[in-house]
Amino acid sequence: DRWDKQDADVVCRQLGYPEAVSALGLASFGQGSGSILLDDVKCSGSESRLQSCVYDSHTSDCSHSEDAGVICQTLRLVNGTCPHSGRVEIFYNGQWGTVCDDQWGLHDAKVVCRQLGLGSASSYTTSAHYGAGTGPVWLSRVGCSGSESKLESCSHGTWGAKTCSHEEDAGVVCTGRCGACTSQVTRKKRGLFSSSLN
Repeated sequence: DRWDKQDADVVCRQLGYPEAVSALGLASFGQGSGSILLDDVKCSGSESRLQSCVYDSHTSDCSHSEDAGVICQTLRLVNGTCPHSGRVEIFYNGQWGTVCDDQWGLHDAKVVCRQLGLGSASSYTTSAHYGAGTGPVWLSRVGCSGSESKLESCSHGTWGAKTCSHEEDAGVVCTGRCGACTSQVTRKKRGLFSSSLN
C-alpha cells in the first residue's frame, strides 16, 4: 500500500544503485511467498535503508498480490541536446562509466533506448560525439542482436575496457517524442550514424 518512487529510491540505494526508475506494485514481478513484513511504507527518500522508513508491521490486511517491486537505474544518457539523446553511461560496481564505440551500431542503440523506455533508436554516435566522459570505460565490443531487454545482456568484452579511451565514447539518439532534438543532432557530422532500420 502507498508504495511510491521515494520508497523505491531507498531500496535501490540500499542495493548499491543511484536511484529508482520506477516503483511497481500489484506483484509486477510475480507473487512472493512467506511472511509479509512491511505495510504502508512511507520513506522521505533520504533514508539509507528501507527499514529506516516509517512503516506498519501489522500486515494482516496484505496479500502477496500486493507485493512491491522496483526497477533501479543502471543506464543513462548524458550531455545530449534533449533527454532522448546523449552519451551512454552505465552504472556498474558503484560507479558510472561509459561504453566504447568499438563495434557500436544501431542494434546496440536500439537496446539502450528500449531499456530507458525511450522507444527505438533513430541513430547512434561514436567518437565522443556528446563529449568525452569521465570515470571508467566499462564496456567495449558490445554486440546486441537488438532484441535484448538491457545492454548488459548483449555480448561484450570484459567489464573495465582497457583498450578504449573516452575519445571513443558511444552515444544514441532515441525516437521518443524528440523531433527537434533529432534534427539538431543530424546537423552535426562528426561521429553520427543514422539508419531507417526498425
